[in-house]
Amino acid sequence: MFASIKTTINKLLNLGFDDEFDNDLNQKHVVNFSYMMFCASSLFMLVVFATRSMYAVAFFSSLGLLIGLAGLRYNYIGHFSRAQWLMPVTKIAQVTILSVFYFGTGSGFHWFFLNVISYAFVVFRADQRAHKYWLVCASLALFLMCELLETRGMLLTAVDKSISISLVFFLVAINFALMISLVMSRLKSVNHHLRTLAEKDELTGLSNRRKVLADAVNIFADSVINSESCVFSIVDLDHFKKINDTYGHEAGDLVLTKVAAVMADVIRPQDEIGRYGGEEFIVIMRDTSLSDAESVMEKMRQAVEAMLIETDHGIVIPVTVSIGLAAIDSHVSRYEEILAQADKGLYAAKRNGRNQLSVQSEYQY
Repeated sequence: MFASIKTTINKLLNLGFDDEFDNDLNQKHVVNFSYMMFCASSLFMLVVFATRSMYAVAFFSSLGLLIGLAGLRYNYIGHFSRAQWLMPVTKIAQVTILSVFYFGTGSGFHWFFLNVISYAFVVFRADQRAHKYWLVCASLALFLMCELLETRGMLLTAVDKSISISLVFFLVAINFALMISLVMSRLKSVNHHLRTLAEKDELTGLSNRRKVLADAVNIFADSVINSESCVFSIVDLDHFKKINDTYGHEAGDLVLTKVAAVMADVIRPQDEIGRYGGEEFIVIMRDTSLSDAESVMEKMRQAVEAMLIETDHGIVIPVTVSIGLAAIDSHVSRYEEILAQADKGLYAAKRNGRNQLSVQSEYQY
């Protein structure tokens, strides 16, 4: 239930926005959130005052509801700047009219100007500084006016005023809490996205060198601590320079992308794969025997050899890989030593004619 509610809220917050990581998406989320809160409060007042036969305020609330829905539509059709401005101006007008003419300043309704101020600081960017401060100054001026004036409300009894003050402070606090939560959630999402980008190779979609080496450190340490077997493998595309020179760099990029996808499909879920650099890849196989790792990598070699990579011009490019493997043993103290052994295996495979595996380890698990 809560998951479906959260999904619905996220859809509403993203209404009209396609790019999940747009630079202005934080502001756009706050705008949509503010309109949803505004529409909900207007609908609430419409129902309450209509049932109490206070039709003037009910009509005024229905007008606010229509404006709020119009602002959401502006967002949906891509007119963000209009929606951005319509919200605070409408809110200022609503709070001023209701505080001075309907509820009276004793109702505490003018504290809703704080919502406009927080909205202005979050939604308007640095290059919209003048707009931001105009809204803040206008809200502060009207707030002080309502504090200094003592207007009597035509609609609220003494009991209503007490309830109104409590409700206003509760709603203002809720708005602040939800807005802060929204901004923090958005920042966490962006940080996670940036971290993913920083750890991913742009061309192949695999882990980049920095990420795969970090995984190597962690897997090696876990293997040593838990006395488990661990196999590192280096994979290199055969004659890749010739592919670039013969078919062009676009064809070379296509080959890297296709081969990376096949290798990622072949390895087991618990294995890690990343682009080491250029046409070289690293595969790290945790908690596995050398013979099992050799079987997996042979399957990978065969899968790559069986590929038919065709360019946009209809040219089929044959591709093979050479693979070096090395397993952890009792004499190894650093993961770089296993990588060095795997690298030796790779060069041995190339010297022996390419398109084959070479194991560099004295120990079979």
